[in-house]
Amino acid sequence: MPITIESYFGALRDYLNTQHYEVTAVENEKIVIKEKVYFPGATAARAKKVRLQVPGEAIVINLDKKNTRGNSDALFHFLDDQAKPWSKRCDFVIFRLHRKQIAAICIEFKSGSFPDSLVDQMNASAAWCRSLHSVIKNYTGKTKRIRITKFVLSCHPNPDAYLDDDKKYIRRDHTIRHYLYDDVDGMSLDDLENTHVETIG
Repeated sequence: MPITIESYFGALRDYLNTQHYEVTAVENEKIVIKEKVYFPGATAARAKKVRLQVPGEAIVINLDKKNTRGNSDALFHFLDDQAKPWSKRCDFVIFRLHRKQIAAICIEFKSGSFPDSLVDQMNASAAWCRSLHSVIKNYTGKTKRIRITKFVLSCHPNPDAYLDDDKKYIRRDHTIRHYLYDDVDGMSLDDLENTHVETIG
């Protein structure tokens, strides 16, 4: 009997290492994601918090979570993680169940710059989602479609030089949607705009 989309989302929660990576926090009925960033002119990083309304259910994964040594554990412990493509990752992946669909929303926090590594980070995060999907399918036979989108949030004082003509997507990779922190804070996940959706499954 085929698995339902709700059952697959529940299985996803069970299969993920939520004890280490899950950071789902709710504040005034909004999920909260936060990361330390360097604001323009600042000499020290400070925490930036973004609150997002979530119609449906969500699991927030801090893919770049640091261990007690201040480093990130290898995502695939059986592979060498030193400067390999799979060592790159974004800050957060939000798995969301809504309207009979599962979405994986990859989010990276940046400050006042968009380094060359940004595109690699976002592509590697989408690859992680595809890998996770394949592992679950190969070991359990369970599979459902997941829709991946990529976002970078920043406090860049003048991001237009890095964006496309519509001032929305990163010029070097049109699949990465940019938002300023203040513009996205409080927004619903339904309203996060990204017309470039990668579907797996």
